[in-house]
Amino acid sequence: MKLHLIISSLALAAATGAASAQEACSTYEIQRGDSLRELTIAVYSTEDFRIIFEANRDVIGNNPNVIRVGDVLTLPCLEDIGRAAAVPQTQAEAMAAEMAAELVKAAEDRAAKAIAEAESRVAEAKAEAVIAAKAAAKDEIEAARAEGAALIRNAGTGERPEIRDRQLILITGGNYSPFTDEALPHRGLYTNLVETAMLRAAPEQSYKIQFVNDWSSHLDLLMPTLAFDATFPWSRPDCDDADALSENDRSRCETYNFSNPFYEVVDTFFAREGSGYEETLTYADFAGATICRPEGWSLSHMDAVGLYEPAITILRPVSPDECFHALMDGTADIAAIEAHLAVEAIGRLGYEHRIVENPNLAAIKSLNIMTHKDNPDGEAILETLNQGLAIMQQSGEWRDIVSTALRYQMENG
Repeated sequence: MKLHLIISSLALAAATGAASAQEACSTYEIQRGDSLRELTIAVYSTEDFRIIFEANRDVIGNNPNVIRVGDVLTLPCLEDIGRAAAVPQTQAEAMAAEMAAELVKAAEDRAAKAIAEAESRVAEAKAEAVIAAKAAAKDEIEAARAEGAALIRNAGTGERPEIRDRQLILITGGNYSPFTDEALPHRGLYTNLVETAMLRAAPEQSYKIQFVNDWSSHLDLLMPTLAFDATFPWSRPDCDDADALSENDRSRCETYNFSNPFYEVVDTFFAREGSGYEETLTYADFAGATICRPEGWSLSHMDAVGLYEPAITILRPVSPDECFHALMDGTADIAAIEAHLAVEAIGRLGYEHRIVENPNLAAIKSLNIMTHKDNPDGEAILETLNQGLAIMQQSGEWRDIVSTALRYQMENG
């Protein structure tokens, strides 16, 4: 009889194994220490493990929380799951994107060669040579990316949006790992995406990003003054179905404009081990429960499935940490928190194996940049950022930024 090792598919594994080398449109044999979420991050640059789970139900079975070492999984193609890279709309844009990719590839090849040569030098000079080679390589790759972005930007048929000649001020907050935090590399994955989008679309534009960690103040106090031009990252409610939204989400749709999605997250539910809520298969089983979701976070995905008062009771503290404390002291039954942030917080608070994720109920939500509708430059700012996002997606830089940040998060906790 073949011996199977059962491992959790949802908790981030301590060992990264061979998953980081996998690509879409291929197969993968599960190794010791793997997880579905880690594998999905490595292949698709997202935490939505259901991409792989749904394509492999015949192998995994009905429980996405269990995978077996030695099983072979099919990794769907990007086109099949609607995640293909942005396609240039004109022949000029296609040629520019191809030239940009070639520029960056050539720079990366030269960088690898320079680093290899530096590492082969005599031992006493090795460290200094490697540091110098890596710094030079980084500069060359950035120069190639800037040149490639200019090619794509100039090949576009649309006119550049006009922003008044002034410094833009964008606002975000901390304690939202891996997306925004001043202690993270580049101040977080999402911050890096925003800054790179601005650099690629409008390199001459002056701007600064300020951190205010009281997230609820962004929408309630700061943005309405128009002293700040944009805030990120925020989820976009389904503004096309305003009647189904909560009052706060409806107000968000009426007051703010949204960028294209820069990233997607998995919004899911956590409960105490043994409570029953961690394994239920339907939202109806949440009836009568107290669900904790931080103040300022959208309730749209809960509203859409009937999780609103009086069917449930909503607890709205300031931070996600307070939701997990509420689970432990019995004040709340369920915490509705974005998955990556939750995994980090549960580990940091020492609640592993005591607070667990329900793998059966989750929602994919986009993270966007928002501008106030009364800001005369708001639409131009979003159009600029959207252009920068398209350039990054066409050149492959978006995927590089995301993969690097998520890999850092997995390695450093």
